[in-house]
Amino acid sequence: MQNINNSLQNKIYHSFCPVCHNNNFKNKFIINDFTITQCLSCGLMFVKEKLSQQELDDYYKKGIGNCVYLNDENVENLKYYYRNLRAVITDKIPTGKILDIGCNTGYFLDVMEGFERYGIERSLNHGNIAKGKYGDKVFVGTFEDYKIPDFLFDCITMQDVLDHLIDPVEALKKCNKLLKPGGILIIKVHDLSSLYAKIMGKNFYAFIMTLDEAAFNVVFSKHMGHLMFFSTVFYRLSRGEQNNIFFRIYKLLEGTKLGNLKLYKNLHDIITVFAVKKKED
Repeated sequence: MQNINNSLQNKIYHSFCPVCHNNNFKNKFIINDFTITQCLSCGLMFVKEKLSQQELDDYYKKGIGNCVYLNDENVENLKYYYRNLRAVITDKIPTGKILDIGCNTGYFLDVMEGFERYGIERSLNHGNIAKGKYGDKVFVGTFEDYKIPDFLFDCITMQDVLDHLIDPVEALKKCNKLLKPGGILIIKVHDLSSLYAKIMGKNFYAFIMTLDEAAFNVVFSKHMGHLMFFSTVFYRLSRGEQNNIFFRIYKLLEGTKLGNLKLYKNLHDIITVFAVKKKED
């Protein structure tokens, strides 16, 4: 992590908070050459640099091969959360049309049997795998380029996606257009202020305000647990830096009986928010 005084050159920055439009910021730190800043009005933390779609694509292409979470061995860990999420959804909507934004290779869609399943994935490799499963119901490209179909969805999910978009507020407004009146929007996000943060603080307030601006009512939220391999703990501590001692421990444990020991994780650092599209007056 670099000092915030090591400012970046030739960058275009956000002039206003994406949520409350205040212009009073405080730079927190720099990670991977990106400035993490905090709005002093609503508490939202966000990347200060304004990125183009091309810059975002180039960045993810560089890092996509380093992600251990998408290894075949880890799929069942991912599906632990997905199956729990399915149970919550089917309690509200037994069936219908569902759209997963950022669907990867279709892991979540795979557990949503009984629904008419659609997906959007910007990664060509992952998107084509999902497309092989679900055909033209999967759009390979950005959410911004996704054309609104001639029907509406009963449910839309955005899991670890919202904070990866160029304009999250506009993305939420587009979700509103894609949903039936009373349709459900489900968003899974991290709390960036602290690993073990109390999510009901200012950051969550900012998120609520954003959903309200996009014409959604928040129904409830849940801290839903995940499964992870013991070795993944050290990968996360290493931040993927291969010279880090934690990364070396991860490599020693990877694929071993001890490394593949499954741990239940619920540190309240991840929250799943359920919102409903407001019905027109």
